[in-house]
Amino acid sequence: MGYYLTKASGLVITLILVSLLAFFVFQILPGDPVDVILGIEADELERQAMRERLNLDRPIVERYADWLKGALTGDLGTSLRYQMPVSELLLASVGATASLAFLSLLLTVLIGIPAGVLLARFSSKKKTIAFSMATQLGLSIPSFCLGVFLINIFSVRLNLLPSIGYTPISEGLIPWLRSLILPSLSIAIGTSSILIRYVKVSITKEMGKEYVRTARSKGAGEARIMYSHVLRNSLIPVITILGMIAADILGGSIIVENVFSIPGIGRLISVSINTRDLPLIQALVVYLAAIVVILNFLVDMVYSVIDPRIRRGS
Repeated sequence: MGYYLTKASGLVITLILVSLLAFFVFQILPGDPVDVILGIEADELERQAMRERLNLDRPIVERYADWLKGALTGDLGTSLRYQMPVSELLLASVGATASLAFLSLLLTVLIGIPAGVLLARFSSKKKTIAFSMATQLGLSIPSFCLGVFLINIFSVRLNLLPSIGYTPISEGLIPWLRSLILPSLSIAIGTSSILIRYVKVSITKEMGKEYVRTARSKGAGEARIMYSHVLRNSLIPVITILGMIAADILGGSIIVENVFSIPGIGRLISVSINTRDLPLIQALVVYLAAIVVILNFLVDMVYSVIDPRIRRGS
C-alpha cells in the first residue's frame, strides 16, 4: 500500500508543479492578450475594462490560485480566440486525438511485438541486417513526412482512402477506420520500429538465461519455450517502453493532425499559439503533461503488479 500511496502522491505533486510552471511561464511571455481581443487600436478605457474582465489587473499569485481552483472543478477559463469555455473546446477535440492515439498504439503493438518475436526467434545475419535497416528507416523518417507520402500513394494515386478529415466512430466503424488509418500508420511506423528493437533485445537476453537451457535439457520444444516462458518474461521491461511510446504518440499526433486536417488537440494548439490564446494554451499544456504523467503512473502500477519485487523494494 505504501508503494501506491507514494506513487499517487508523486502524481499529484507533479501535476501541481506542471500547472504552476505552465501558468507562470505564459504570464511573463511578451505581448498582451488584450491586443488579441480588441486589437492595437483600442483606446485605453476599453483596454482597461478588458483587463479587469480578464482579471489581468490582479496579482499573478491570486490569478493562479483562482485558475487552479477553477481547474479542479472543470473550469479552465474562457478562450480568447473562440470566446467559449476552454473545457468545452477540449471535450470537442479530445475524441479525435484519443481515437488517433488509440489506433496508432494498437498498430504499434500489432506490428512491433510479433515482428520483434519473429526477428529474435528466426534471426540470421542477413535477416538481422535487413530488419535493422528497415527499423532504422522507420525511425529516421518524420511522421509528417510519412503522412505526406501515404497521402500521395493511397489517396492521390490509388484513391483508396481519404486524405483529410475525421469521421467520428458514432457514424460507423468503417468510416472511422478509413479516416484514421493513414495518420495512424504515419505514427505507428516509427513507434513500431522502436518496439521491434526493444522486443528483440529483450527476448534475446532471456533466451540466454539458465531456465531456458534447463527447459531445453528436459526436451521442451523451441515454440513452447518461447511462448510459455520467454515471451512473458521478456515483455515485462517492454511495458515501460510502451508507456514512453504512448506519450510519444500523443506528442507526434499533434503534427500529424495538422497534416491530415484532423480537428483534434493539435489543431487547438496551432490556433492557440498563433493567436496567443493564453487560457487555451495553458490548459493544453497542462492536459498534455497530465496525460504523460498519468501514463507513466499507470505503467508503474502495471509493472508492480507483474513484478511484485518492485513493491517490496519500495
